[in-house]
Amino acid sequence: MRTASDVILRLTSDPARCGLVMDFDGVLAPIVDDPSASALLPGAEEVLATLSRHFGVVGLLSGRPASFLRERLSLDSVVLMGSYGVETWTENGIEVLPAVAAFSDAVAEAEAELRRLFDSQSVPGIHVESKGLAVAVHWRRAADRAVAQRLVEAATTEIASRTGLRREPGKLVEELRPPVEEDKGTGLLRAIATAGVDVVAYAGDDRGDLPAFAAVLASGGEALVVKGDDIAPEVAAVDGVQFDGPPAFLDWMKELAAHLER
Repeated sequence: MRTASDVILRLTSDPARCGLVMDFDGVLAPIVDDPSASALLPGAEEVLATLSRHFGVVGLLSGRPASFLRERLSLDSVVLMGSYGVETWTENGIEVLPAVAAFSDAVAEAEAELRRLFDSQSVPGIHVESKGLAVAVHWRRAADRAVAQRLVEAATTEIASRTGLRREPGKLVEELRPPVEEDKGTGLLRAIATAGVDVVAYAGDDRGDLPAFAAVLASGGEALVVKGDDIAPEVAAVDGVQFDGPPAFLDWMKELAAHLER
């Protein structure tokens, strides 16, 4: 069984040919009830700056918009890939894959309908989040999560069938996003190819990270699973090194950075 120390030794053997890509929420930032309040753990930005001085690529790959990531991390040396990798922050603004941009009107329609259904707080605890190229509905704060889940699933199923958008489940959340064959796996492979690196480790915590875990393992890289209280069974079963939450993962990154600095 591979250990966290094994991964450090591998990534530091030839840092310029290696990289680290990771999710944001649940990996570098604790999961919080209010998605807009999500923030990097103290000290994470400094560690990312150190890693990016040595590695061929350091990146964030999130379901959040690229603009959200940029608001929370201003390091130009870290690649910011938002909306599951279909948009990237660049010095010229956000670049979006054309096939995804074509569904912007459908996403706007879906968001308007979801807000009509849930923003009235007729069902307290259900929160609609705009994600630019997608829209999400959370029920983490609902008093009766089972009832809230049924309501959200029924609404997103109907809207998806009408707009052509695709439903994507997560931790106490449902997303509607363009039905383009793009996910964190294809986004990760693009990042690896662009950087021209040989070995990458990917860190994630949710179902949306499963394609990235599959892609990194198929490419000969390392899967890093950051566990939370409500980790999905299929994520917990990923063949990789496991960490007990974002603080433990940050501690590992600090150890990795110390090895690189030596």
